[in-house]
Amino acid sequence: MRVLFVTKYGPRAASSRTRVFQYLPHLRAHGVDCEVLTVLPDEALGGSQLAASRRPLAKALYYLGAAWRNAACGLRAWRRARGADALFLQKVIFPAPVRWLIHRTGVPVVYDFDDAIFTTETGGRSGGLLARWRQRRACAGLPAMLRLARLAVVENPYTGEFAGRYGPVLTITGPIDPAPFAGIRRDGGTGPVVLGWIGSASTAGYLELIAEPLRRVARQEPVRVCVVGAEWSLDGVEVECRPWSLEREAEDLGGWEVGLMPLPDDPWTRGKGGYKLLQYMAAALPVVAHPVGVNGEIVADGETGLLAADEAAWESALLRLVRDPALRRAFGERGRQRVEDRYGLAVHAPRLLAMLRQLGGSR
Repeated sequence: MRVLFVTKYGPRAASSRTRVFQYLPHLRAHGVDCEVLTVLPDEALGGSQLAASRRPLAKALYYLGAAWRNAACGLRAWRRARGADALFLQKVIFPAPVRWLIHRTGVPVVYDFDDAIFTTETGGRSGGLLARWRQRRACAGLPAMLRLARLAVVENPYTGEFAGRYGPVLTITGPIDPAPFAGIRRDGGTGPVVLGWIGSASTAGYLELIAEPLRRVARQEPVRVCVVGAEWSLDGVEVECRPWSLEREAEDLGGWEVGLMPLPDDPWTRGKGGYKLLQYMAAALPVVAHPVGVNGEIVADGETGLLAADEAAWESALLRLVRDPALRRAFGERGRQRVEDRYGLAVHAPRLLAMLRQLGGSR
C-alpha cells in the first residue's frame, strides 16, 4: 500500500519526529510505500525562535511565509494523494479550499495532533499578538481538519476527548524508541547529584514552579541542575545550561541522576504528551513531576518516580531521591521497563501499521 504523510515540521522537531518520521523504517520494512511532504523543514525553522516583542516585522514575515508554505504544501498533498491508499496529516491546518480539494479525492485521511491546539488558553505563554492570532487560527481550523478525517491519532485522553466529538480516535502516547538511551546512565560518583531538565525556551519558565524547592534542597544537599535546550539560572543553586542537540540528547541525559518535569495545570498543559518523562525513563532515570494531564498515567507514583503537587511535596521528593542512590536505581530500572512495555516504538508501530492497512483497504 502507499501512504502519503504530511508533517508540519521536519525530523528535528519532536512532534514530527516522534509522530511520523520514526515510524517510517518499520512501515517500509513491512511493505508500505511512504512519501513525506513537510510544510516547514528543519532549515526553515529559524524564524520560530524570533521574539515577536523584539523583532515584530521579522516575526510577521516568518508567519506569512509559513502560511504560504502551508497552502502550497496542501496543494501538493492534494495532487499526490489521488494515487495514495491513505493520507496521514500531522498537525497541519489547511485552508478551506485545500480541505475541499482533499475531500474530493476520496482518500481516507488520518489526522494526528499532539498538543491542545483546540484551546487559546495558553497560560500567558502566547508570545504576543502574532502568536495569539496563530493560536486562534489553529483553534478554529482543528475541528474542520477532524471532520475531514476518518480517524484522529492523539497523545492522551484529554486531547482524545476533544477529537472524539468528530469521529473515531486512536491514542498513542509518545511513542519513544528506547534503544538510543540503553546503557547510557552513568553513576554520579561522589560529586553533587545532578537534577536534569530538557525542553526549550518556550517552556523553561515552568522551572520557576520549583525554584524554591530547588533552593531549599541545595541548602541541605550537594546538587547541580542541568538544563538542556534553554537558558535558565537560579540564585543559590548551581545551574549548567547546554544547547539541545539531537545527536547528543541521549548522552546529556546519561549524566543525570534525576529527571524533572514541573508543569502548571491549565487547559494547554493538560494536553501535553509527557515526552520528557518518556525520555527520562528510557534513560533509566527516576523522575519527579507535577501530576498534570498524562503525567499521572506515565509515572507509577512510588515505583518509577514521584508525583509532587506542591512545593513541599517537590522538596520532599527531591530530598528522598538525592539521599537514596539505591532508590534512584530501582525507580530508574522500573521506569525503563515501563517505557518499553507501554510507550515504546516497538509497541505502537504495529498498531499504526494495522490502522493504516485497515483504512487503505477501505478505499
